Amino acid sequence: MAHTLSNKAALAAAIMSGFSVPALADASDGGFYLRAFGGASLLSDTNLSGPVTGNSDFDAGQTFGAAVGYDYAGSPFRSELEFAYRTGDADGAAGVAGDFASTTLAFNGYYDFTPIGGGKLTPYVGAGLAYVTEVDFDISGGSAPGEYNDSGAFGYQLMVGAAYPVSNRWALTGEIRYFDAGNQSLTGPGGTLSADYDTVDFTLGAVFKF
Repeated sequence: MAHTLSNKAALAAAIMSGFSVPALADASDGGFYLRAFGGASLLSDTNLSGPVTGNSDFDAGQTFGAAVGYDYAGSPFRSELEFAYRTGDADGAAGVAGDFASTTLAFNGYYDFTPIGGGKLTPYVGAGLAYVTEVDFDISGGSAPGEYNDSGAFGYQLMVGAAYPVSNRWALTGEIRYFDAGNQSLTGPGGTLSADYDTVDFTLGAVFKF
């Protein structure tokens, strides 16, 4: 984002237990972990209404974030609290250029399947409930340039991926996720701008298990 994100109280709710890494040392082991990730974020086209109208397309953007979670001993379920940032640039459609970005806090739940490939690759699925700490559209072109933003909405995400352990404490992950924060009413100098916000993200990550 082109500006400092506002600091507001974040609220998230757990919807299931889960964590994306396999039991690295032993199936009965439990404990905390740290995860970092980054990759490409594909923001879906959106119909704008308000001070700017029309269908806006977006170029491929970026996402990155970090999470702290807990591995439940003897169980395929894991859970985590995650911070994530996403951004994508409008490509000039509907006369709009600029950056559309968000920050979120989410509670995620994952279920690990039986390892495959000689026990070296653990597929997983997951879901999360996210609190949008800020969503921001910095419009730099068109008829109503300026900063349009909002906060406080809820969204959800669905994940599928796999984890590959490289030591008894470290693992690498690859993940595809769909994130949807619904329709956003963004306030800015031209009034209230209405826009949908949903993405498909492709990420690589690293996990350290304590």
